Amino acid sequence: MTEPAPEYPTTGSASVEVDASAEDVYAFLIDLDRLPTLSPENERCEFLGDATAVAVGVRFRGFNRARDYEWHADCEVTVADRGRAFAYVVPPKFEHATTWRYDIVSTGPDSCTVTETFDAPLLSMPDVYPGRIEGRCENLQKACETTMANLRSAFA
Repeated sequence: MTEPAPEYPTTGSASVEVDASAEDVYAFLIDLDRLPTLSPENERCEFLGDATAVAVGVRFRGFNRARDYEWHADCEVTVADRGRAFAYVVPPKFEHATTWRYDIVSTGPDSCTVTETFDAPLLSMPDVYPGRIEGRCENLQKACETTMANLRSAFA
């Protein structure tokens, strides 16, 4: 009898209350110079092509590091809803792309709730995923929690 293939989680999220307006938080998140200051893996981002600002369809490259492993990944903005949401897929045009999303809900003139989510279907495909799947979703979940805590701190 063959054992069933293990099932790997592919999604996660973290939320935080931030003492800043939804507009200010959105501006921070779409600033590709400041966005990497929040993440435990992303070290820097740069626009691709002639782009100079985030908008739907704009591509950028993220340069990442986890312990001694470094990589870069191209991303495409899929949502740029000022003061409400920012999302992108990694890599663009790939059927199993990971989606990263930030939803911002205003809770007052100088406060909001921010939720970062990821949906990484590739994590359920050990024959396709280029890295070690086991534990990766949990690492991404911890990264979301760290990113959100850093966002709150950035406005403290």
